[in-house]
Amino acid sequence: MSDGFFYWYSEPHDKRGVERLLHALEAYGVHLAHPTSHAITTITDGPDSWGEQLPVERGELVELLTLTDRPEVNFQLWLNEETDMFTRFRRLGAGRVVIEFGLDGMSPAEQERAIRAASHAVSADRDRTWGLVIDRRGLTEETDWDRVMQGGQVLLPRLPDLLGVRPEVATAHSQLSATRGEMEPPLVVFRGDGSETVDR
Repeated sequence: MSDGFFYWYSEPHDKRGVERLLHALEAYGVHLAHPTSHAITTITDGPDSWGEQLPVERGELVELLTLTDRPEVNFQLWLNEETDMFTRFRRLGAGRVVIEFGLDGMSPAEQERAIRAASHAVSADRDRTWGLVIDRRGLTEETDWDRVMQGGQVLLPRLPDLLGVRPEVATAHSQLSATRGEMEPPLVVFRGDGSETVDR
């Protein structure tokens, strides 16, 4: 099993953009509604309740995911009747959001399916993308990826499976500027296996 994650740093989504994202995920078999019960659920994040599943209508959740009146929203996506993908939309500030897909608890095949679905969603909004982090094993979970994406000089003990940053971030970061990356506009992409160290 995995403790991995997929982080997508993006411009905020309006309701049409949220629907485009959800349709892209659904095209790869990752659904908002539970396959059997058809329930759509948000996950509470306090302060009065933590981790509670609350039913919500699709239109209401789409509105919530624009993050116009709250800093974050947690909810579930479904790969099948038993496997869910915890997902968080979180406002980062300066006109950016982070969409976090949790890959923990999945088999390798389920994990790859989730990554393909999320990558497909990113491709549909590539020009609005500020950064990507894919870490199948969660080995870089302690890294402050928010600061990295904002240009902070964060020490990177290792590379995740995939790290994509804007060129100006790569150039300004002391380790990334000394590491070979590939241009995949609008990002510079670095690939590792989670254990690969970065030049210091």
